[in-house]
Amino acid sequence: MKKTILKAGLALMMMAAPSGMLFAQDSLSVEFGADIVNRYVWRGMDQGVTGGCIQPGLSLNYGGFSLGAWGSTGISDYEAKEFDVSLGYSIGSFSATITDYFWAGESAAYGHYKDDHYFELALAYTIGDAFNIGWATMFAGGESAELNEDGDRMYSTYISFSYDTEIHGVAFTPAIGINPWESQFDDEFSVMDISLKAAKDVKITDSFSLPLFAQVIVSPAKDRTYLVFGLSF
Repeated sequence: MKKTILKAGLALMMMAAPSGMLFAQDSLSVEFGADIVNRYVWRGMDQGVTGGCIQPGLSLNYGGFSLGAWGSTGISDYEAKEFDVSLGYSIGSFSATITDYFWAGESAAYGHYKDDHYFELALAYTIGDAFNIGWATMFAGGESAELNEDGDRMYSTYISFSYDTEIHGVAFTPAIGINPWESQFDDEFSVMDISLKAAKDVKITDSFSLPLFAQVIVSPAKDRTYLVFGLSF
């Protein structure tokens, strides 16, 4: 379950995407990077990987279109790996992304789309370069988790709000995420996560700085608290 380095994914998930190197020719660009985090939490839910994770990402960007891949692998164990592919488009303050989530791990067959792939449409809008609104709904795949007892698709949805600000050179992002109805996330309307993220580039030498971030996450729906720390390359 993942972050995405596409613009739409950035505004919607409210997690820092990997920062990386950028090469451009005309309007085509290639961006790649990776985060290292002490634990992997997505939408207020611990993803069950013991210890830290490395989370690389790669995207191709042309005009307003982006095609990206993102993954997460535990550093110290062999638990399930994640591999996501996203196609996005952005224009002005609006963006849309379709993401194919694959959470079954390296030992599973990638082509089992009926149950092991989850397809989500995410829409995001930014007001005044600071206030972000996101809506993400799973519309296909994942039938083992997405169908209710009557065999009807639940259309699991995550609605998010975040605000970007800066205090004394530190970027702060308070955010909240909501599950509006019965879904694979929860059985009823609930607040999935309330979080505060701080990020800062720490100067190492005159020519090199290390992007660091920390995030406090409270999940009322799951009655859990998390403290996430990470660095980006």
